[in-house]
Amino acid sequence: MQPFDPTAIAALSVPVLCIDTCSLLDIMRDPTRDGAQARDRLAAIDIVQRLEKLDLVCLVAEQVEIEFASHDADIQLEATNAIRKLRERVDQANRIHAAFLSAVNIDLTHLDGVVAPARQIITRWTNAAHRVPSSTAIFTNAMDRVNRNIAPARKGKDSVKDCVVVETYLTAVDALRAAGMPTTAVFLSSNTKEYLTDAKVLTPDLVRDFGRANMAYAPNMSAAKAFLGF
Repeated sequence: MQPFDPTAIAALSVPVLCIDTCSLLDIMRDPTRDGAQARDRLAAIDIVQRLEKLDLVCLVAEQVEIEFASHDADIQLEATNAIRKLRERVDQANRIHAAFLSAVNIDLTHLDGVVAPARQIITRWTNAAHRVPSSTAIFTNAMDRVNRNIAPARKGKDSVKDCVVVETYLTAVDALRAAGMPTTAVFLSSNTKEYLTDAKVLTPDLVRDFGRANMAYAPNMSAAKAFLGF
C-alpha cells in the first residue's frame, strides 16, 4: 500500500473511497451465501481497474488492514468449503434424479476456481490503495464514541474497532478537505447493522458526522460505484 499524503491525493481531484474490512472480504466470500450478487463482484473489478488508472483513490485504515489480515485465510477457506458443499448437494440430488429419470451429467468443477482470482482482485486493490495510519487522537475519539454510545457503537457490543475505522476515515477526509479536495468521498461498509437504522437509513449520529465531512455511505460495491460517479 502507498502512504497517505493528503496534499498529493487532493491534487488528483478524483473521488475517494474509504473501505471497511467487511467489504474487502466480500470480494472473495462464499458465493453461495444469501445476498451474494454478481453485480457487486463486477463492481469491485471495475473499481480496482479505475484505482489502477488513478480515476479514483481508495483509503484503507490501518485498523482495516489488521482486521483483513486476521480473516483473510478463514474467508478463503469458508468460500472453498461452501463451493464443495454445493457441488456435493447437487451431485446428491442428481443421483436421486437418476434413480427415477434418465441420468444427466452435471459438472460444477469450474466453481472450484473462483476463490483464487477473487483474492487476486483484493491484492491489486490493496497495492493501489493508500494506508491511513491510526493515531492517539483517533483512538481517543473512538473511545469517546463507545463511551457515549455514538454509532457505530452499540450497547452490549464491543464496537471499539468499528469506531476506530470510522474515526480514521473522518480524520482522513477532514485532512483531504483541508488540502482542498472538492471531490466525492464515500465510505463503503456492508456491515449495515452498525450504520443503518431499522428503517434502513443512516443513523442520525452518522448523518451528522458524515455530513460534516461531506462523505456518503454505501452498503455494497454497486452502491459505492454509483456514488463515486462510475
